[in-house]
Amino acid sequence: MGSDREFGPTQLLPAVRQSMATFAAALPVAAQPAICSDALCEGLASFLSLLAKANEIMNLTSDAGPEHLLATHIRDSLAPLLVGLESPRSLLDIGTGGGFPAVPLALAWPATAVTMTESIGKKALFLESLVGGVPLPRGRVVHGRVEDHASVLPERGFDMITARGVAHIATVLQYALPLLASNGRLVLWKGERDLAELRDPLFVATLHRVHCTVTVLDYVLPGVERNSKLVILQVTPTLSGRLSRRNGS
Repeated sequence: MGSDREFGPTQLLPAVRQSMATFAAALPVAAQPAICSDALCEGLASFLSLLAKANEIMNLTSDAGPEHLLATHIRDSLAPLLVGLESPRSLLDIGTGGGFPAVPLALAWPATAVTMTESIGKKALFLESLVGGVPLPRGRVVHGRVEDHASVLPERGFDMITARGVAHIATVLQYALPLLASNGRLVLWKGERDLAELRDPLFVATLHRVHCTVTVLDYVLPGVERNSKLVILQVTPTLSGRLSRRNGS
């Protein structure tokens, strides 16, 4: 694509369309039209352009080249569609960073209210710029660590909470549990080695106490040989089993 950083949304749009068409072939049939829609492709093109420009002055991603991001981070962010998860009414993303997975999911699920949390100020400001610049009409940014800002997040207010490459499973569950709606899902992007956490006796005891079931789903991205995994924790918070909202104590 030449000098990726010089490309605006219009120049990036053909590559986005091609990448999403390839990705759509791996999706359930019902999800294919939405992933190739004009709104999603144009939104992704705007996102990639804004990310490349911002990455010149701050470290949002190690490689903000659009082709790399399309093949890896964006498709990976859309893994919930690959495994057939339905769009939630409300989604909270913990540690959104440069916009993954929240921004691609917000574009794929336009009816979903998406809240992004980010503790680093300059990254939070970048996310704020995306809300108007992509745009993300149902997007919202909370600057701070999710465990320190529980008071500004609605208790049991999210049908889905996501975290990609953030903390240990037990830690994320602790932060997420008071914020998940009844029968809500915590969706985590994890590797094979991370699954050992699920067998830890203390963690297993916690799962029983909060009536939580765990499902591990494999998925394969187009053009990527290795399998990746989504760890999905289905929880029903109870008064006696609720974990602390603050600082993991």
